[in-house]
Amino acid sequence: MRKLSSIVRDNRLYVFLLIFIIGINIIATIGERIEKAQREVTTTPEAVEVKKEAPPGKEPLLSEEEIKARQEKLLALAKEKPILYFFLGMLNLLILFIILVGMILDAYFLKRWAKKEKLDIEIVEKETPRWTIADIVRVTLIFLSGGYLFVILQSFAMKSFPLLYNENFRMVFNTAVINVVGISVILYFVIKKHGQSAKALGLTLKGFSKSVFLGITGYVTIVPILLAIMIATFYITKFIRYQPPVQPIVEVFLKEKATSILWLSTMFAAIFGPIAEEIFFRGFMYKAIREKMGIFAAMMVTSAIFAFLHAHIVGFVPIMVLGLLLAYVYEKTGSLVSSMSVHIVHNVGMVLLVFIARGVGT
Repeated sequence: MRKLSSIVRDNRLYVFLLIFIIGINIIATIGERIEKAQREVTTTPEAVEVKKEAPPGKEPLLSEEEIKARQEKLLALAKEKPILYFFLGMLNLLILFIILVGMILDAYFLKRWAKKEKLDIEIVEKETPRWTIADIVRVTLIFLSGGYLFVILQSFAMKSFPLLYNENFRMVFNTAVINVVGISVILYFVIKKHGQSAKALGLTLKGFSKSVFLGITGYVTIVPILLAIMIATFYITKFIRYQPPVQPIVEVFLKEKATSILWLSTMFAAIFGPIAEEIFFRGFMYKAIREKMGIFAAMMVTSAIFAFLHAHIVGFVPIMVLGLLLAYVYEKTGSLVSSMSVHIVHNVGMVLLVFIARGVGT
């Protein structure tokens, strides 16, 4: 008990931030329940009947007529948008080529593993971190409370900045600002509080080209594995008739009409987001947990948290596998540039596929 009171006394600010975060979530939960209750009161009997026939997450699969209609759309695409159709064909060839190269690389690395040959690709000499798991908790509390505070202040500024009424812009803008705050707090803890440089996180341009090459090579290697997991996941969800919800950022790409917001969303999702996340998950979190629990545990824990925060239950396994690759290339090279390269390439690919789906209109 004395030890606990001592910890609380030495971390008064963070205890206050924790209470603030819990309080905001309680208020938000109460608000959601009140809103839900109001919707139920105003729901018509017909709407209730529809909900009984098609409960959330149990929507029926596409009918034969819908599948046929989509096939006809793709055939019509060749006539209406020949350039896009040609691009799709070339993209399919590129994907097949990447899968083939990935399978070759898988066989190569599996052979090396079987022979117990070590993969020595260190680019940046690893520094022992002076920050701890407790610092991860502190940074997370500052990050979350800062995010909530920013959203609260933003609600008062909406009248002065009409653009904030655009929900898609607000979501991307808020996330970007909060990530900047998060990076700043991490750098403060590493540089000011613990007297280390950004290099301790793996932030360095040393061996930049090699780091990018190794990162992309690692991603190509894992593509066949990710594809196999995604196919298996698709058939499992089809079998249990589960329709996973669309992620908010995907909704933005599919529905947003303003070109400026689409560009902003693309830059954030494809470049800035991965950079910020790698600094936190691999550079900051992974190194502290690795120092305390070892490499394997650090890879598993950080990848699980990474997947949990990024996807619903359907996407958890593929995202965790990606997280394991990100941790692995960072561990082997010591450079965040390598894991950032993997993350950026993956996100660019996902954004490209969403835009193609939007262009095709299927």
